[in-house]
Amino acid sequence: MALDQYFEPAKYEQDIYRRWEESGAFRADRDSGKPPFVISMPPPNATGTLHTGHAVMLALEDLMIRWRRMCGDEALWVPGTDHAAIATESVVIRKLQADGMKDPRGELGREELVRRIAKFVEGSQDRIRQQIRAMGSSCDWSRERYTMDPQLNRCVNGVFARMFRDGLIYRGPRIVNWDPYLQTTVSDDEIYHQDRPAKFYTLRYGPFLVATSRPETKLGDTAVAVHPDDERWQHLIDTTFEVPWPKGPTLTIRVVADTSVDPETGTGALGVTPAHSHVDFEIAQRHDLPLIQVIGEDGRMTEAAGETYAGMTVEDCRAAFVAALDEANLLEKTEDYTQSTSLCYRSKKPIEPLPKEQWFITVDKPMVSWRGRRLSLKQVLREVVADGEIRILPEHQEKTYFHWIDNLRDWCISRQIWWGHQIPVWYRGDEDVYVGHREPLGDGWIRDPDTLDTWFSSALWTWSTLVDTELAADPEIGLAELLRRSPDVQRFHPTSVMETGYDILFFWVARMILMTTYATGEIPFSTVYLHGLILDTDGDKMSKSKPETCVDPLETIEEYGADIMRLALLIGNAPGKDLKLGNERLVGGKRLINKIWNAAKLVDVTVTRIVEGLDRKLEKHEIGILGEVNHPVNRWMLSRLGALIERVDRRLTDYTFGDAAEIIRQSFWGELCDFYLEAIKVAPLSELEETAHVLSHSYNTYLKLYHPFLPFVTEQLWGELGGEGMLINASWPQADATQTWPDDTAGVDTVVRLVAAVRGVRTEQGLEPGAKIDVEIRPQSHASALEASATIIARLVRADQLSFAAGELATEGAAVAVDPAFEVAVRLGQADLEAERTRLQKQLEDARRFLDGLDKRLANENFVSRAKPEAVEKTRRDAEAQRSTITSIEERLGKMG
Repeated sequence: MALDQYFEPAKYEQDIYRRWEESGAFRADRDSGKPPFVISMPPPNATGTLHTGHAVMLALEDLMIRWRRMCGDEALWVPGTDHAAIATESVVIRKLQADGMKDPRGELGREELVRRIAKFVEGSQDRIRQQIRAMGSSCDWSRERYTMDPQLNRCVNGVFARMFRDGLIYRGPRIVNWDPYLQTTVSDDEIYHQDRPAKFYTLRYGPFLVATSRPETKLGDTAVAVHPDDERWQHLIDTTFEVPWPKGPTLTIRVVADTSVDPETGTGALGVTPAHSHVDFEIAQRHDLPLIQVIGEDGRMTEAAGETYAGMTVEDCRAAFVAALDEANLLEKTEDYTQSTSLCYRSKKPIEPLPKEQWFITVDKPMVSWRGRRLSLKQVLREVVADGEIRILPEHQEKTYFHWIDNLRDWCISRQIWWGHQIPVWYRGDEDVYVGHREPLGDGWIRDPDTLDTWFSSALWTWSTLVDTELAADPEIGLAELLRRSPDVQRFHPTSVMETGYDILFFWVARMILMTTYATGEIPFSTVYLHGLILDTDGDKMSKSKPETCVDPLETIEEYGADIMRLALLIGNAPGKDLKLGNERLVGGKRLINKIWNAAKLVDVTVTRIVEGLDRKLEKHEIGILGEVNHPVNRWMLSRLGALIERVDRRLTDYTFGDAAEIIRQSFWGELCDFYLEAIKVAPLSELEETAHVLSHSYNTYLKLYHPFLPFVTEQLWGELGGEGMLINASWPQADATQTWPDDTAGVDTVVRLVAAVRGVRTEQGLEPGAKIDVEIRPQSHASALEASATIIARLVRADQLSFAAGELATEGAAVAVDPAFEVAVRLGQADLEAERTRLQKQLEDARRFLDGLDKRLANENFVSRAKPEAVEKTRRDAEAQRSTITSIEERLGKMG
């Protein structure tokens, strides 16, 4: 075999992936009888491109799938894409507008706009599929799903209808988070907050002073709320008064007593704006207050705000109303303060609380049958994690999860857009309402125009992707029967691990638990692995505004290959840990792959040479099959390999994948490459048949251990070295308890430490790499192993003479290293001693000459007075450094005599 000079990803990766896919290695067999290991891929946006968040997700999930597949599990990784309702519709509408269409909704109508969006998505999906493939993802493409697939739509409609019948879904007026830019509602979890400078206004308000950061909403107030025990306002409770706003409406205000008011905050009187505040809406519900909507869905003031202000933007109205209040002496004071502004995470625009008729899921109603009890959705959400049925990694995220549950409100699931799963509700007249997974019979039915929140369909992902497509097409089959009769659901659900970013723990993970426990009576997964953010080298979130610090996965794969991209994301990775990704990680990964590739060349040459020198002929398939192993170094290699397998297994089982990768790297680089591959160059080890078997077996074991991390290069080398079949289908290595040999292993461990000690002395003494040394060893233990390995030690440390001391070491003129098992003295050989002395003397002369120049510069008054202070200080530091160097060289020359 003649390996290329180095591994070329562009030459090999696509072909390797094609062979994997065509071989059926990715396809899970539901009839195999093997224990299932299942991951549902978090579906990326069907119209998106691969970013670092996707890349780390794919690297981690593929690692788990490949590992468990090699361990003998029936590994299923379900790929798919998300329709990303709001984002996708917005992209297509902007594209149509850029092409000259002013009002795509009005000009095209719903059916045609949805058709165009679907066509746009269809044309974009291949791009994300190819990008997923480029990462080496061994997912089951035969089971690929899309959140708008007909069978998933059937599940969405079926769950909605069932929840409606169970009283868990209702429609009613509520304050929703309205995005005037996107023209739709957004859920609480789709909002983030940003501190911004603002003004805090205190207004004269009838007999009260009321403070607000949004004076324009006071045009829609209907009450003032005070605490029932606040003595200041007892005489006013249940009274009404009028507020004639300048240039605005005259309002009739009722004073209500409500325990939600904190009498210690502000003036203790709260202006109640039921139409534009979640809190105020709840107060209005308790006291039967009317709603006056003064801000419209377009973000402008309505006619209810008064003729002067109607049509103004919120910002313009605020400025005009404050000026009018000031002119009317109704503005008591204005203060600067920092306001936490609610923004939509999709549009990055401010949210406007507005009253709307919306569809909601109630989370507090005890209507869910769970483990023989009737619980609310919120209670089930808490119980499955608190009882340990679902484990969240890192564990500290459980506290965050529970905090979210404790503050969970009813989930608004309707959206005012056209792209997505249309709500399966039909109306006929004012009385008839039909809810179901198929259209109602008869004429006159009008379907609800709203669509469902994207997270509603995504929340069903772990099981809706497994339902039988033919059964789902039969409208006569109910949801429960569909689940019961779908073979993949019965075989592969619940899934094993949900791996995703900690930033969507509430967006998606919690909602999957909520919806799946209700719909299936099962948990969706047993483990939640939350990866951290991928940061730039400055520790900031990667941003296109700082391209010099960004790592683009697609560009990286093109330049370095997928293996290096994967390794950069996996080394040092741990649950919930943010990871800095810079060029140095990529360079380090390239060095490791080159090391693996070059080691394969040496393995192949060595095995071939040994086999060709044997008296008997060995068939290729016989190489690497272990028989009797007698040489201590070969026994040591197998023993260390067994210990490595156990350590890696523990790390993988504990989901500390970064630690596992580092443990393999250290063993491969240190034990195999630095010691064993060098040791087997020495006779008689270099001539033994057992060495060929141990070497082949050991290297192939490292390829197996590395395969989940570096699938492409390991697969290529497995084939080049004559491995049976494809590595992706090989069995995971097992530690052999019979291959420990404690005495031999401890003895060779001592040899390894001695070699490291002598190499350390060479480095500390600054010896030239080719300089020959004399080594004297005084064993304290394992003397036989040290003596038997004398030729190996001499080669590895480049010793000209190696001897063993019967008594005390001769330490004069030598550097000494001490270990519990030995003492070793290192000195240069005579010829190299003279050469080293000459080298050091020249180095000393150069250092003295350089120091003399620095001292003259510092003695020059013109330099000291005119040069920049930092330049003078640097010169002083350089002079001190040269003095230290001179002292060190003089000491070393003194020891040489």
